[in-house]
Amino acid sequence: MTNDEIKALIMEIRRYAENRRGDVARGAETPALAALMVEKFGEGIAKATQLLGVDGANELRREIDRLVREVDPHYPTHLQYRFEARPAGLAINGSAH
Repeated sequence: MTNDEIKALIMEIRRYAENRRGDVARGAETPALAALMVEKFGEGIAKATQLLGVDGANELRREIDRLVREVDPHYPTHLQYRFEARPAGLAINGSAH
């Protein structure tokens, strides 16, 4: 994979993060949920590049971390809450799922 292809993957992750920020701004998602979605989306892309033996996976991971913290400035705290929750779930309309 070329440097341009890694840059294209980074741009895709950025696009996804921007969409999540838009959903947060309009009240459709919390910052914590949006950041989790960015994290998981980005991790999937980074894992695929790693499995394919592509150089640049570390650059992807750094960008994912930056974007996650940009979407949710309280991400470290929210990550800890998720780890402490047993079981972790979603609360939709006041009901846990």
